[in-house]
Amino acid sequence: MLNRQKTLLYLLQVADRPVLKTELTKWSFLLRNETESGGGSAFYDFVPYRFGPFSFCLYQEAAKLEASGLLTTVDSGKMQKWELTDDAEFKTPDDKTARDAQSIVRKFGTRRLNALIDYVYDSYPKYTYNSELKKLAEKPKASPGVYTAGYEGISADAFLNMLIQNGIQRLIDVRNNPIARRYGFHKSTLNRLTGNLGIEYRHFPELGIVSEKRQDLDSLESRQELFKEYERQTLAKQEEAVAAVGELVTEKPSVLVCMEAEPCCCHRSHLANKLAPLTGLPIVHLRPQ
Repeated sequence: MLNRQKTLLYLLQVADRPVLKTELTKWSFLLRNETESGGGSAFYDFVPYRFGPFSFCLYQEAAKLEASGLLTTVDSGKMQKWELTDDAEFKTPDDKTARDAQSIVRKFGTRRLNALIDYVYDSYPKYTYNSELKKLAEKPKASPGVYTAGYEGISADAFLNMLIQNGIQRLIDVRNNPIARRYGFHKSTLNRLTGNLGIEYRHFPELGIVSEKRQDLDSLESRQELFKEYERQTLAKQEEAVAAVGELVTEKPSVLVCMEAEPCCCHRSHLANKLAPLTGLPIVHLRPQ
């Protein structure tokens, strides 16, 4: 079991009652942002969603915890609650994270949901961009540019929040085969998540590099040779696709997305170099904070 899953279950254990799903999400957000431990190693990240900060990964993993018999959903009128099952057994998080979780439940566990949401909204207005309740800040809009980003090493929530906070309105997937083991980055899932957040998804597989050619890139020379071939064989022959992407990045703030964290290690930087003179726009490589 992952550390963050132990912490999520521990919050319910400390509360010792069924907890509204929205309530537990807000507790987790505050644990991440208002405690020294931050919820422990690799805790959940959050995006601005319908009722403020939300974690797609948290809900996805909670479903797995339900399937494993540790967690159950309780219907409570129009809203649903989570609670531990009677025979739930799990290891508690480390002492620092446990103390911080206890502190969050003591401070916020008796607040009504509306009061809890008001506190989170007032304290973190950047997470109200997509709220159905009230918006306390205007969603950013990026200046014109050829933006690129890689998702290596961060969660889907952290990646999507980075795009939102930087004012990106369209994601252009330039992977040849957009399959990913980590949650949120498979084409169909990424398309769904971006749609939920008001970000358009487009895919140009013809501007990617087939997986067979991306094997055994264990030296700078081999990677550079691959990119030279990409420029000769792909960019030179896919002029129509390149032009289409150029129109998209000119139309509204769009980001070229692939896996590698560093743009110099990814073909997207070479595509960006092709697009910059075509569009007259600067290249901007986005990185998580």
